[in-house]
Amino acid sequence: METHPGTEKRSLSGFSFFMGGLLSILVQAVVLRESLFGRHQAELASGIVLAAWIVGSGLGAAVGGRISRHRLYWIAGMVILPFLGFLQVAASRTGILPLAITVLPAGFAAGVVFIQPFAFDRPGRIYALEALGAAVGGGVFVLLSPYLLAGELLAISVLMSVVGLLSCGSRVPGLILTVILIVSQLFSIPESFSNRLGSMAFSDYENVQVYPSPYGEVVTASRTAQHAVFRSGLLSATWPSLESAEETVVVPLAASLPSTVLYIGSSPEVAGIICGWPTVDRCVTVVPEKTLAEVIEYPVEIRIADGRQYLTGDLFLYDLIIVSAGQPLTLLSNRFYTAEFMELLAEKISSEGMACVHLPGGMNRLHPLEAELAHSVALASEGCFQWNRIIPMSGLLLMVGNGPEPSFDGALLAERMDSLGVAGVYVNSGTLPYDLSEFRTVAFHDQIDSAYAKTNTDLHPEGFRITRELWDFRMGEGGKTDLTIPAVCLFTLIMLAAAALTGKPVTSLGVAAAGFTGLSVEVISLVSIQAATGYSWVLVGAVTGIFMSGGALGAFWMDKGIFKDPARIIALSGIAALFCAATLHLYSIGLFNGFFLSLCLLLGTFVCGVSSGGVFPSAAGILGSGNTGKIGLLDLAEHGGSAAASLLMPLVLFPLLGAVGVLLIATGWVAIWTIVLWRR
Repeated sequence: METHPGTEKRSLSGFSFFMGGLLSILVQAVVLRESLFGRHQAELASGIVLAAWIVGSGLGAAVGGRISRHRLYWIAGMVILPFLGFLQVAASRTGILPLAITVLPAGFAAGVVFIQPFAFDRPGRIYALEALGAAVGGGVFVLLSPYLLAGELLAISVLMSVVGLLSCGSRVPGLILTVILIVSQLFSIPESFSNRLGSMAFSDYENVQVYPSPYGEVVTASRTAQHAVFRSGLLSATWPSLESAEETVVVPLAASLPSTVLYIGSSPEVAGIICGWPTVDRCVTVVPEKTLAEVIEYPVEIRIADGRQYLTGDLFLYDLIIVSAGQPLTLLSNRFYTAEFMELLAEKISSEGMACVHLPGGMNRLHPLEAELAHSVALASEGCFQWNRIIPMSGLLLMVGNGPEPSFDGALLAERMDSLGVAGVYVNSGTLPYDLSEFRTVAFHDQIDSAYAKTNTDLHPEGFRITRELWDFRMGEGGKTDLTIPAVCLFTLIMLAAAALTGKPVTSLGVAAAGFTGLSVEVISLVSIQAATGYSWVLVGAVTGIFMSGGALGAFWMDKGIFKDPARIIALSGIAALFCAATLHLYSIGLFNGFFLSLCLLLGTFVCGVSSGGVFPSAAGILGSGNTGKIGLLDLAEHGGSAAASLLMPLVLFPLLGAVGVLLIATGWVAIWTIVLWRR
């Protein structure tokens, strides 16, 4: 169905285009961050949620483009989108439906909002304003997400909806939403929304409280005098748990007899044992975020920082560094188990000092995946330490150092504890001779040494992959059918079908190739920056905002006639992907640090945005300005390719090939379509 610009009695303004983009990305960012909770903070799995949003948006654009009352449906989309965000967050926390299913309606509404303005103005101008709004929406998320709960962020999205509705003269819906927003604030409904969901998600606990955080939301809870703190649904600290705390630190303390200790972790009991050790004169505890320090009472000398970044800027050398940051179940925690981190550790211990890294392990025997993980992390340490040793305490402890290797004989350490006057409750002179007996340690060593493993690195996170498999095994999810590849095939078919229906299949598939490559760069930038710097998933808003800033510039250049040849515009995304791949390789061989890598990846993301922003309105102009039916199909084709990338790249190819290999594939794909378009 074709609708020419200006055929309706009342059109949408440029500011309305802007507000539609802002609202869509703000809700999308909240939904994506909530996927961390629903998927136990597994960053790569959020590709499933992103794919569902993208496909829903493409379908919304295709369906919305076939209707004639564009202003009415734009208003309807603006009204319903924030409330669909509330429903998605509730579904994510309660687990009523699969995450992908809950995201589809919100994505569909965003697609309806996106397509309607193309009936009223030039494609380049429309896309530029919507992309600019999306960039601002990403910035709003970055600024507010560390301080607001999910419900409060979505209340902000309702406010943005009101502004958008009033901008197009839709006063009645705008006033109704204003009244709803004011009443909800008076009764603190947005805040209680998050707290109520927290109580439902942790129904086995009492005194559940929810706090905002850059990492999603922090939940404190208690049960039978046991206190626990969760970040994005994963246990971060629990107390009292004296047995676990003693097993984590007593052996490294007794073996090294340190005077200065750095502890990277969240347990107040571990920090307390270190501070009270007879030989320790100074203990620094690095807590990963401010919220944890506010809800947990730690001993003195607390530093609030990412542990790895703190080490990078700390000039002090420690006799002992203890790392107990949780299992490498996320890219955020995997950073403490990679070769890059081991190099940093080696620089921060004194000449006769040592470091201790806590790993998961069974009491008397290891699961094969636990043995593989231990071997992978041990390999990561071999290039920068003179000796390493894995001992069976608190699961496993990887001990490394560059001075003389101390004795880990249980009887000797027991005598040393007695001479110091240290009498642990669960780890003491009576337990150590058995815990560290030769028979027991050799049995564990044999199993670890026989496990095949690859070195765990930032950009090829073997530890993350292994721990996710171990999590699936323990949660009973290992036998589930993996639908990733079938879904990729389905999205590819959607892309092909939609491109054919536009009547310009080659051009449409070229646009889809740019979308595929742009999304590949975007998701690999997210996970690589996370792995290299530890920045939290507030990056969802930052990276998306930078991509859309590039989109606004590309659309503006196209509208002004600076961009003309679609093949050259598409080729730009391939050049950006190749640049990012080269940057990642240079980081992996040690020439770049994490912050320089981040700048380069953000630059590549911006250029990919320029490419997508230039080629989409260019193709839309070829299909006919105002022809929202075909432009909607073009959007569906592009989103089909992007959805395939959001699944294939992070979930399949990144764990297998690493970040560099993924972007080389994306570069090759866009190169093929660039050549095809040049030869036409």
